[in-house]
Amino acid sequence: MHKRVTKLGLLMGLVAVAITLSLSGDEQVAKNLGQVVNGKYSDFGPFVSADGKTLYFTSDRPSGIGGQDGWMSHKTAGQWIEPVDMGTPFNTQMNDGPDCLTADEQTMYFTGCNLPGGLGMCDIYVTTRDGDKWTEPKNLGKPINSRYTDANASISSDGKILYFVSTRPEGSLGGFDIWYSAKQDNGAWGDPKNLGPTINTEADEIFVFAHWDGVTLYFSSDGHGGFGGADIFRSQLGAMGWSPPLNLGPAVNSTDKDIYFTIPASGDLAYFSSNRSDTLGQEDLYVVPVPAFANVKGLTLVYGIVADIDTCAKPTIDPALKINVYDIKTCKPVEAVVRISDSKTDKEKFLAKTRPDGSYKVILTTGADYNINAYAKGYSFHSERFVVPTEQAYQEVEKNILLTPLKAGAVVVLHNVYFDFDRAVLRPESKAELNNLTRLMNDNPTLKIEIRGHTDSYGSDEYNIRLSRARAKSVLDYVVMEGKIDPDRLVSYGYGEHFPIATNDLDEGRQLNRRVEFKVLSR
Repeated sequence: MHKRVTKLGLLMGLVAVAITLSLSGDEQVAKNLGQVVNGKYSDFGPFVSADGKTLYFTSDRPSGIGGQDGWMSHKTAGQWIEPVDMGTPFNTQMNDGPDCLTADEQTMYFTGCNLPGGLGMCDIYVTTRDGDKWTEPKNLGKPINSRYTDANASISSDGKILYFVSTRPEGSLGGFDIWYSAKQDNGAWGDPKNLGPTINTEADEIFVFAHWDGVTLYFSSDGHGGFGGADIFRSQLGAMGWSPPLNLGPAVNSTDKDIYFTIPASGDLAYFSSNRSDTLGQEDLYVVPVPAFANVKGLTLVYGIVADIDTCAKPTIDPALKINVYDIKTCKPVEAVVRISDSKTDKEKFLAKTRPDGSYKVILTTGADYNINAYAKGYSFHSERFVVPTEQAYQEVEKNILLTPLKAGAVVVLHNVYFDFDRAVLRPESKAELNNLTRLMNDNPTLKIEIRGHTDSYGSDEYNIRLSRARAKSVLDYVVMEGKIDPDRLVSYGYGEHFPIATNDLDEGRQLNRRVEFKVLSR
C-alpha cells in the first residue's frame, strides 16, 4: 500500500460531467521523465520546489532505507540528475515520502501510515530543515489528524492554510474529501473545514495541490467524470467561492490513474505521477508544459541573504549614483526573521526564519505593494518597499539585506516613512515602519537615538532645513505619542541637503537623499 492513500481501483469510461479543457492538436502532451528519475519500481508523489530546481518524490526502490522512502533530484543544466535518498530521520524502515514544502524549503509536511503514536490509519506529520538534514518528524495531532485517515497535505504559499484529504465522516460528502485548516495567531491549526460540494463529491477526491498564487487548487478526483481513472482538475477561488472544476484535458489526463500534481512558481512545467502504459515500473513521474492547459498567473520569487554590514569587505562606489555597493559574498550571514506585509495595511503575508547561512526565499503575487522587513537580536531592523506590478510575468529577484549592529554611532535609514510633497504630515502607510522603530525602542529600553531629516538639493538651504526639521519632528512625535516612548530617549534634527548619500544629479539619487533616518546615540 502506498505511503499516501490512493484510490483502491480505477473507474473507467466515466461520463465527463465537469468542464474539460480543449486543446488544439499541436499542443504538447505529458512525457515520461525517463530512467534517470524513474525506475522499474513505483515512483510517484512528486513535489517540485518553488524555484523549480529540486524534485521530491516517493519510491520503493530497494536502495533506500526501507519500504517507501522520500527521494530528491536536483536540476542541473536543465536536466534532472540521479536522485538521492532523503536520509534519516525523515526516512525510516516504514513507508515515508514528502507531501509538500513551504516556499523557503524549510518546512515539509508528509503522510505517515500506521506509525507508532498515530491517531488514525494515516496521519499528517511535519519536519523542519536543520542544515542539510531534517528534524525528527512530529505528528500534527488534533484537530488536523483524527481517528480516520488524514493524508496528502498541501500548504498555501503564505504558510497560513493547510489543505489535505480525509475520510472523517462528520461534514463529509463521502469517501475522501478535501479539507482545509487556517493557522491561528498563536501558531496552532484551527478546526478543519470541508471544502464544499463544488469540489468534493460522493466519490474520492484523493489529492490536492495549492498553487503558489494562493487562489488555485489542483486536485485528483474520480467523482467529476473524466477520461478514465482518477483525473486531475483545477479550481480557482473568486468572490463567489471556488469555481467549477476544470478537467486538465488529454495533455495531462489519460484512461489510467493520474494523480499528485505539482507546479513550480515559474509555471512553466508541471509534474505528476501515473500508471499509464509507457511506465518503466509500476508508476512513473511525468512532465508536461503548463501552457498546454493553463495560463498561470505571474509570480515573483524573492530570495537573498541577510548579513552583517560591518563584516562586509570595503564597498565599491556605484559610478552613476555614487552610493556604496557591497559584495554580499564577503559579509557574515545573520540568522534573522524575515517578515513581508501589505504596505498599506501591514497585514502579514509571510513570516519565517532564515537558514543558518542567512538565506531566505518567498513567493509574492502580482498587483501588490509590499514591505520587506528583517529582524535579528543585537541589530536594527531593515525595511524597504517592494512593488510587484499587476501585469508582471514570472521573475526571480535577488534582494540581499544588510543589517546594522546596534551600537553608538550607527545610522539606519527608515525606508518606509512617507510624506506628501512639500509637507511634514506622516502618510498612513508610514505606520508600519514607525511601529518597527517603537518595537526596537521597547526591546532595547536603554537605547537613545537622534531622528534625522534630510532633503535633496532642490530649494533653498533655509527651506530644506525647515522641511527636514519638521519631518524629523513628526517622526519623533509619533514614536512618543503613539508608541509611548519616553521623550528623553529621543531628539530630532533637520540637516537639509548637507549630508547626501547619493548624487543629486539623478532623480533616483535625489530620491535616496530625501530620507528620514536615526542615529544611535547610546545603547
